[in-house]
Amino acid sequence: MKLKIPAVRLFAALIIVWGMVSLPAVAAGRLNVVVSTSLLQSAVREIGGKFVSVNVLIPPGSCPGHYDICPQDIRKLSSSKLVLTHGYEGFIDNILKSMGRNKPKLVKISTSGNWMVPDVYVFGAKRVCDTLCKTDPKHSAEYRKSLSSLETRAKKLAAKSIKESKTMGTSSFAVLCSNQQEAFVKWMGFKVVGTYARAEEFTPAGLHKLTTDARKKHVKLVIDNLQSGPAAGKELAKDIGASHVILSNFPGGFTNTDTWDKCLQNNVNRLMRGIRKR
Repeated sequence: MKLKIPAVRLFAALIIVWGMVSLPAVAAGRLNVVVSTSLLQSAVREIGGKFVSVNVLIPPGSCPGHYDICPQDIRKLSSSKLVLTHGYEGFIDNILKSMGRNKPKLVKISTSGNWMVPDVYVFGAKRVCDTLCKTDPKHSAEYRKSLSSLETRAKKLAAKSIKESKTMGTSSFAVLCSNQQEAFVKWMGFKVVGTYARAEEFTPAGLHKLTTDARKKHVKLVIDNLQSGPAAGKELAKDIGASHVILSNFPGGFTNTDTWDKCLQNNVNRLMRGIRKR
């Protein structure tokens, strides 16, 4: 995704940073890490524990593709030793280039798939762990131990979620969903018969096709992505008489979902409530 950054704001922010005294890269003996999203924040917190201080740039309820940089973000970056991104946040690359030799180390934790799917999250967490171990080898044993605990919890939660989905018979439910939730919804066993993008990208012809297909295939749920617009499919659901559900792709998007585990469980609960309304 390409992020748009007003040149004036970026220039002003850089001036603020250049005029500041740099903050220490390690606070109270901890490795200072900046991450782009709350998904990476959750992994770093779980693995790094007391040895890491982590700051996130993009608010969990925001779309990473439409985030606008602010001076506070540049200050966070300038005081960090390590920066982790998913790889699509081009604005971070641009800022770091402007910092010259004193810029923090940038590592892109690129994965294929939706991080709310357990196997994808664990894969990403392993890469986070490898990065922390290389950056701070002194605590590599502790990081590896925490990763093992993370894998165990993710595996148990995945099994619990799949069991619940089978009990509720998700495989018999035809759904429409945001294209940003397709992978997760399929992982939960639902039959995805159509996807859609952000509301501003809807066209009359596209909406007509979605509505027609939904009626033919007896769609029972319309599933939106919080970060793409929580009301994108609301009218569509109303029009075809389906339940409307909103999921989050990032921990912290909803209240009391500040970790990956809590976010996953909340998404599962929302889907199950949507089924029960039918």
